Amino acid sequence: MLATEGYCVKCKAKRKMDDEEQMIMKNGRPATKGTCSVCGTKMFKIGGGPSSSTSKPAKKPAKKPAKKPAKKPAKSKSSKGKRR
Repeated sequence: MLATEGYCVKCKAKRKMDDEEQMIMKNGRPATKGTCSVCGTKMFKIGGGPSSSTSKPAKKPAKKPAKKPAKKPAKSKSSKGKRR
């Protein structure tokens, strides 16, 4: 048992987590989820995930280069529709 502290939204205070489970989120960051020791509400804390000796961290996906927007054709200047 790790005895991690997290913020309980229902109690509005920092409480110790029961039934803690360390995990890695989709973006590769470590997290811990569990339940509040007082009221039993689900708790989630980002950070404090598994150590590097127990499991390998997930690889982050490579960033794709940003696409440049296509250029719009220039408006032609004509006398049609202009008032004098």
